[in-house]
Amino acid sequence: MLEETLALQRAAYFAQPYPSRAERQVDLLKLKAFIQDNRDAIVDAISADYGNRSRHETLFAEVYGIVDGVDHAVGHLRKWMKPQRVSTPVYLQPASAYIQRQPLGVVGIIGPWNYPLQLTLGPLATALAAGNRAMIKPSELTPRSSALLAELLHGAFSADEVAVVQGGPDVAHAFASLPFDHLMFTGSTAVGRKVAEAAARNLTPTTLELGGKSPCIIDASCSATDMAGVALKIAHGKLINAGQTCIAPDYVLLPHGREPEFEQAYARAVGQLFPALAGNADYASILTDRHHARLKSMLDEAQSGGARVSEMSPPAASGQPGNAHSRQMA
Repeated sequence: MLEETLALQRAAYFAQPYPSRAERQVDLLKLKAFIQDNRDAIVDAISADYGNRSRHETLFAEVYGIVDGVDHAVGHLRKWMKPQRVSTPVYLQPASAYIQRQPLGVVGIIGPWNYPLQLTLGPLATALAAGNRAMIKPSELTPRSSALLAELLHGAFSADEVAVVQGGPDVAHAFASLPFDHLMFTGSTAVGRKVAEAAARNLTPTTLELGGKSPCIIDASCSATDMAGVALKIAHGKLINAGQTCIAPDYVLLPHGREPEFEQAYARAVGQLFPALAGNADYASILTDRHHARLKSMLDEAQSGGARVSEMSPPAASGQPGNAHSRQMA
């Protein structure tokens, strides 16, 4: 099926390799329309996949971002598609030269679970803006939102324009092994290595957006008065999607001796953002029991190694580092 879909899209690309600006705008506005028209269903599906995820977070972090990205692409298409004149060496005169950006063909997109809408449809919007066809493999860890995405995309686009393939790791590996004209992947470094290895067999160009470490640095110039605002900003960045964000702050570097000051300010900031964590519909759950257990084991390992774990949540969280029933992590 994968090979047949790729062949279908590639044939459609060769039949019309240079879609006009008007045609690309139609595709982008079609994408924007189905997101807006199905906003509530998308929010509900993602929350169901998580066990709980704030409606406001999904709207802010996913829906609005995609709509804004589509509007940006539509507004810049004319400039992006315009030939760019470049200088010509004197020995080639009277020739002239220019750069003409052209579609690549069929683009593969492997989406992640932490932002299943934004980090799947964002790459799709860029592929469509560039005049490409696209095949999408959403994450199997968010089955409801992946199934909804497939239903909505297949209803809005023909199979030779945009196709969604669902399945587990075996399907993902087969997908990455296809000879795409470009492959985009968002996810962990470990899986990224496997994607790059599979794509390399076909010399497929890749764009890999992988996990990393995101430190927050508090400089010595930060005053005691400023610390409250600094802690609030760090807490906001950390607790969106309960920390399940590739650029969520991982650790803080600050002047020696000011750790207690930051700890107290951070505790107040968490309480300001979330008066309670357990049972709070505005605080996301950890995606799966396996992910929750892994995080808990990291806390246990740190404590066994001599670290002091300080719980940044009110007593409503039952004094535990995690709520096993709802998978809401303190």
